Amino acid sequence: MKHALILHGTDANPKANWFPWLKAKLESQGYDVWVPLLPNNHTPNRETYGNFLLDDSHDLTDGIIVGHSSGAVETLNLLMDPRLPHVSLAVMVSAWAGEKPNGYDTNEQFENLFPPNPPAGFDFAAIKQKADNLAFLHGADDPYCPVERAQYLAEQLDAPITIIPNGHHLGAKFTELPELWRVIERKIS
Repeated sequence: MKHALILHGTDANPKANWFPWLKAKLESQGYDVWVPLLPNNHTPNRETYGNFLLDDSHDLTDGIIVGHSSGAVETLNLLMDPRLPHVSLAVMVSAWAGEKPNGYDTNEQFENLFPPNPPAGFDFAAIKQKADNLAFLHGADDPYCPVERAQYLAEQLDAPITIIPNGHHLGAKFTELPELWRVIERKIS
């Protein structure tokens, strides 16, 4: 059985946005898809998320991980975690690097999401070794996570980035995200 994991963002849930649509698309391709409600997701925490997601109850070997917003940042964290097996594809939707996203008054809500090393805290070499394919999707006019931050991540990881005009944060306004499916379909075909 092929496996996939979809990670929602801060203050979201598995039924939000395009997550049910993507789950159904992946299931139609024979994937066992896990879309968990991330614990304490108002204050994303890489350690809490990692322990929850990598508890041995879901096999992600050669699977797919898709994360949105802080779920995309957690996808990068998972790719650095030695407990995560090698995956075939990781797609980061509306990702960012550095401090808090725009529109938040404090860094405290996100201070435990990023590894402590500057500038963005990611071990790009480790991330590249953990996945066969990496890709980014981002709204050109994302008010929370500036596209420049996602472009930085994509450049560091030698990964393609699809910029969607008028995409905003690629969240609530989208119940389907065909551009995301095209990225995934190219990699799983």
